[in-house]
Amino acid sequence: MEKTLFEKAMLGKWDEVVNICMEDPMALVSSITRLEDTALHLAVSDGQEQTVRKLTEIISGQPNPEVVLGVANKRRNTPLHFAALMGNVAMCKCIAAVDSSLIALPNLEGETPLFMAVLFGKREAFQCLVQMLTPDEVYACSRRETGDPILHSAISGDHFDLALHIIKLYGKLVNAVNKEGITPLHLLAEKPSAFRSGGRLGFCKRLIYHCIYHLFIAA
Repeated sequence: MEKTLFEKAMLGKWDEVVNICMEDPMALVSSITRLEDTALHLAVSDGQEQTVRKLTEIISGQPNPEVVLGVANKRRNTPLHFAALMGNVAMCKCIAAVDSSLIALPNLEGETPLFMAVLFGKREAFQCLVQMLTPDEVYACSRRETGDPILHSAISGDHFDLALHIIKLYGKLVNAVNKEGITPLHLLAEKPSAFRSGGRLGFCKRLIYHCIYHLFIAA
């Protein structure tokens, strides 16, 4: 079955993949690649929104659907990790709506789907995911297990518009430090290239303003 699923997926025969999973729900949790990806992993990676929706609907009808959707590959990435790093809002919403706890599952690097969305600068996916969580839940899964908070990740990746958005929503992260004790302001100061571009300069000035505001005024 695993070989058939893999071949159908590689040939883009997604309707046949869905049919196989409908006939045998065990196919939903079968590892079909060397990295132990499932059919849902591959459908997400290929951007097959309709297939992802259909497979998720099948999974939703099974006992413990959150367990099936939480099946991870060798890197402990779930399908939601893939959807988040791709920035596909429709797929993020489809999968996370079944069980929002999936948003907080870390991969082998300690990165949650929420963290992945920020790491790759996917603002819309980030917004989609945080809307399914309480503020406390967001803070709980907003840090890589190695110590980097999402605000640091956004600044490190030059995703300044996303960093500003994060500060406006979750101002407490301005006070967060990584494992080296570095704050977001320190990190921003270490990126002189960010101030050389006219377009980025506006974002950086606003970032600094909001950081200072939350550090000294809103506290």
